[in-house]
Amino acid sequence: MEPILKTNNLSKKYRDTLALDNVTMTVNKGDIYGLVGENGAGKSTLFKVITNTALKSGGEFTYYLDNYKGNLAAIIENPAIHGSLSAMDNLRFQNNLLGLNKSINDLENLLKKVGLKNLIDSKKRAKHFSLGMKQRLGISLLLISDPQFIILDEPMNGLDPLGIKHMRNIILDLNKNHNITFIVSSHILSELDKIATNYGFISKGKLIKELSDKELKEIIKPVLKISFKNEIDNNLLNYLSKYEFIKLDLKTISISNNLDQSTIIKELSNLGYDILSIIEEKNDIESYYLNLIGDNTNE
Repeated sequence: MEPILKTNNLSKKYRDTLALDNVTMTVNKGDIYGLVGENGAGKSTLFKVITNTALKSGGEFTYYLDNYKGNLAAIIENPAIHGSLSAMDNLRFQNNLLGLNKSINDLENLLKKVGLKNLIDSKKRAKHFSLGMKQRLGISLLLISDPQFIILDEPMNGLDPLGIKHMRNIILDLNKNHNITFIVSSHILSELDKIATNYGFISKGKLIKELSDKELKEIIKPVLKISFKNEIDNNLLNYLSKYEFIKLDLKTISISNNLDQSTIIKELSNLGYDILSIIEEKNDIESYYLNLIGDNTNE
């Protein structure tokens, strides 16, 4: 895997507050890197530092891009659209501001790429767009410079289900069909689960874990917790060895839920083992994150 961004002990301090605390992370080319963290965890601060809109206090970061200015694009907090201009006029303005030579056809294709074909000839001002339309227009403004790497800070925040679906499909299309690498932060963890190839978990300014989507899926896959009337013997352990399981205590096992419950119950009953209870325990990214940081919400 070839990196596109590396940070090493990156720190940012605001007066007496350490907003980033020695963050070391790697984003590889082709990734959709999902950054997970609570409010105030340091996600937006990290994005501001690595886009040079906030000065670092320590450490370093390195991009592996052909051209830093042309190939890096970001939306942090809100897309930089002009509310008094139409969608096409926003693109024309950005085209001129960056000194690019995109044709009208090029600009129209950018709107088509983000699902805003209906706005090509529209004079409707952007300030009257829905939030989802503004977000998609913001993406088209990023694409005008043909970036290799895009940073999105909460792109699905406040969107309705249809808007979320549009944003998800845009990110997946740009990643798979246009070779654009992403870092995406989101509180909607079920949506990150649908797009992310890798994850970073951040809390109180510290990056506490990085892992791939495959590794995370292995950790959070659902399990069946089975309790038996009698103590588990060696014969049962030998039989269960064909499955992935953990012996929790003398009478209880946890087994990966890759089988139908009725199948497991039938197999164990045929072997003469009396089951007291069988409980499905579901895990998700949220529970994994809360376990990482120590959930104190009930205190």
